[in-house]
Amino acid sequence: MTTHAPQEQLESHWLDRLLAGSVRINLEVSLYIILLIAALFTRFYDLESRVMSHDESLHTQFSWYLSEGRGFSHDPLMHGPLQMHLVALSYFLFGDSDATARFPAAAAGVLAVGLVILFRRYLGRWGALTAALLMLISPYMLYYSRYVRNEALVVPLALLMFYAVFRYYETRQPRWLYLLAASLALHATAKETSFIYTAQLLIFLIIFFAWRILRMPWSQARHKAIFLLGLGAAAVGGVLAMGALFQGWAASGSQATPLQGTAGAGVN
Repeated sequence: MTTHAPQEQLESHWLDRLLAGSVRINLEVSLYIILLIAALFTRFYDLESRVMSHDESLHTQFSWYLSEGRGFSHDPLMHGPLQMHLVALSYFLFGDSDATARFPAAAAGVLAVGLVILFRRYLGRWGALTAALLMLISPYMLYYSRYVRNEALVVPLALLMFYAVFRYYETRQPRWLYLLAASLALHATAKETSFIYTAQLLIFLIIFFAWRILRMPWSQARHKAIFLLGLGAAAVGGVLAMGALFQGWAASGSQATPLQGTAGAGVN
């Protein structure tokens, strides 16, 4: 006679399945955990001891106004408004202080170290670990991860942008386009560097896809020659346009009218 186990025993709990399928703790995972703990410590430890700089004082002041319900009118001098809303949210959740003002930047610094793990499929095991270590000990990243400015927010958004592009190229799944759109939109609200990063991404994609198209077999050599001529003309036109743009900027700067009668005006 065959006995059947109760249905509850056959169907394990979702938590049991999660634990059973969890990541195996090996040397690589242990190193990532150490890097993340080090990132948390170096980004969040003793955030309040350093005095606020001039830029930080402006960013925190207007963020505090927003957290107090006094509104916020964006000024390009403050770069993007994303930082103001994040700092205001930190004030709302944890109270206002020098340390809590720096929480969003510190969290972005930790996130930047963690996001490098996503690129393991492209950099390899030790390449990704090395990149995460460099992100951890980078003087630039460490400084701005403890500073109320927009730079710390830019890096994780840029990493998400490039990861979304790579993953969409591999899978063609729409969700990666959504991630790309979200990272670009948030970057645009963080700082004007979004235009630079987008331009760099487009240049990379143009070169990459042109290289792929040229490697493909062409049914007629004439079509390939026409494509090459068009590609070369577009490249020359782009260089000439950029040259004219920079020349115009230089000319407008040289024609600036100097201030008159300002000698000694700096000291009263």
